[in-house]
Amino acid sequence: MKLLIFCVILISTSKYAGAQDLAQKIVCYTQWFDRDNPSGKGDYETLKDLRAEYPRKICSQPLTIQAATLSGVPAQNIGQVFEVYDTVSGFACVNSQQRNEECCLDYKVRFGCPCPWPPIKPIFSAVEDVQAQPNTTLA
Repeated sequence: MKLLIFCVILISTSKYAGAQDLAQKIVCYTQWFDRDNPSGKGDYETLKDLRAEYPRKICSQPLTIQAATLSGVPAQNIGQVFEVYDTVSGFACVNSQQRNEECCLDYKVRFGCPCPWPPIKPIFSAVEDVQAQPNTTLA
C-alpha cells in the first residue's frame, strides 16, 4: 500500500513541482581518487583511467564531479586552467596551458552518483532496513 501512495505522489509532483530537478539533487559521492600527479605533462584524473584502475567504484553515468587539491581547496578556487572538468571525461590539468609557466597542482576528484552508491546488494536478515543518507561521502 505504501508503494502505491508513493507512486501517486511522485506522479503528481512531477507535473507541478519539478520532481526531476529534485531527484538530481540527491547525490551520493564516491571516494576521492588521486591516480596521477602533475610531474609529467600535467595532472590527469580521467574517468577512463580511473575506471580501469578502480573497477566498479564509479557509477556508469555520474551526475556531478568535484575536484580539489590534495589539501582540500576546491579546484575552481585555484585559478588554474583545466583542459577537462566534466562528468563525461573526468578532470585534466595540463602544465603547458598554465600562466607564467606554472605547473598544475596535484588534484583529487570524486563523482556524484545516484543514491545509493555504491549499489546495495539485497541481504535478507532480521535487521530493519536503513535508508541511505543523501549527500554523504562513501568510502
